[in-house]
Amino acid sequence: MLNKLILLVILLILAKPAYDITMGFLADTPIPVEVATEPVPSVESIEGDVLPAQATSPPVAQPPKTATSVAQLTDAFAYYFDQFTTQFTISYKGSTAQLEQLLNEATEAAIARNPYVGGHLDTREIEYEYTKQAATISVTQSYLTTPAQEQRVDAIVTQILQSQPIATMSDYEKVKFVNDYIVKNTEYSEQASASPHSAYAVAYEGRGVCQGYALFAQKLLTAMGIESLYVVGEVYTGGHAWNLVKVDGEWYHLDTTWNDPLPDRGHSVRYEYFLKNDADMKQDHTWESKNYPRAASKKFVSWHQMQDIYEYNGDRYFANSKDDYTIYRQQQNTNSIDRVADVRAMYLVGVGDWLYFSNYSQGAYLSRMKVDGSSLEVLVREEVEQLYIEEGYLYFTTDEGLKKMAL
Repeated sequence: MLNKLILLVILLILAKPAYDITMGFLADTPIPVEVATEPVPSVESIEGDVLPAQATSPPVAQPPKTATSVAQLTDAFAYYFDQFTTQFTISYKGSTAQLEQLLNEATEAAIARNPYVGGHLDTREIEYEYTKQAATISVTQSYLTTPAQEQRVDAIVTQILQSQPIATMSDYEKVKFVNDYIVKNTEYSEQASASPHSAYAVAYEGRGVCQGYALFAQKLLTAMGIESLYVVGEVYTGGHAWNLVKVDGEWYHLDTTWNDPLPDRGHSVRYEYFLKNDADMKQDHTWESKNYPRAASKKFVSWHQMQDIYEYNGDRYFANSKDDYTIYRQQQNTNSIDRVADVRAMYLVGVGDWLYFSNYSQGAYLSRMKVDGSSLEVLVREEVEQLYIEEGYLYFTTDEGLKKMAL
């Protein structure tokens, strides 16, 4: 005699992530601008901006026609999840006395195999007809993404990988690249045509919430050969998502969402939540520690005061978020940190031994200075933001729009 049972599973989606709720708490405090007057060199106004990029998921073996164990049920669920299949049927042969428990174990194991796919699962309905020794399991699964969207994500990842010397990059350089890429190319927003919780919204539309940030980071990190995990936890007002990454054998937390300044600053990147250990992360994040590896290293603690890093001759130049965004340097040989000049900067970039930045000590004007703190001068007597350098030009934004200056 056939029996019939329907299970409805509603998976956790960070529908109102804490980063959205706590914008006032996390947003950078506006920096007062000191006004000054300087000559204005000619610059060229332009339209548009420059955009970057994608990797393919590993092939999944076909599941058995009839599953006879939890392991084979797991294979079947993993196969269909990885294909983002919305409706599928699994045949099972064996005792059905604990079938519901077997299905729970199989789905959890399948999700654990691929954190990226697991993070995109939405509601699931399982209906099965069974006898004592067999069952036909029908599954209706919804996702935060579609196969077509995932093809676009893969295409973007492929472009990114082709643009970087992956083979020669260290673990730290790969993770920094992923953090910087996502922060520079994403605006925290729920206003996306796709689900803002998906990697697609972040990768293709440049918009999303914490779940999308963390899932796209997971995709990129995996594609670059970095062992990583998708983490679901909480901050002081509710649910949140981020990543754990393994760098040179040690685990660290990476929160690309909280490294993206609010309001959005385009090419400006901070590192307060870059490669943090458990103790530091627990100051404002909580998670089920038993479900994740331990992160204890303090190697990157000095990074958590840095914003807009420029590296030159091994030294790092940055705006120090712990000292009113004054320009500092971390020396390569000693790791010591010292102030370069009593100048407050945003959007700091560099070419050779010159630093370029929005000078918040002088009207947020476009300024430059030698890396030793000498030769400070104002280049454009207008408030500027969104500085970046590409192909011999310095790009920046004023009230008149995007402009560029030959270097």
